[in-house]
Amino acid sequence: MKTIFSAGTPLSALFRIEHHKELADMIDSWRPFLIDDDPTVEALKLNYFKFDRQRLRAKDVYLDLLAIVNKNGLKTPMGLLAQYLSTHSNLSVSYSSLYLQLRRLHAQTK
Repeated sequence: MKTIFSAGTPLSALFRIEHHKELADMIDSWRPFLIDDDPTVEALKLNYFKFDRQRLRAKDVYLDLLAIVNKNGLKTPMGLLAQYLSTHSNLSVSYSSLYLQLRRLHAQTK
């Protein structure tokens, strides 16, 4: 799968602009669980998410994102979201396992 983003690409670039308010609120809700979060950076400009995985499960993040995906908020294929999360977060280093988990959860939440 071809990458269309760089290390500096924010998560918001993958979502339709009309869903950015919901995405910003979601990212703000994750902030207490982010390690080394810089509160001066706007939520929609964050481009790496280092989660405290003892306090927040990856599945919870995926379900949050899928709530927007299910509203047709994602403007890229699901595979690119999985690729983004595998390189821009500490949720999973395996793109394929992350993608499979996203697809499985997506099917359950439709």
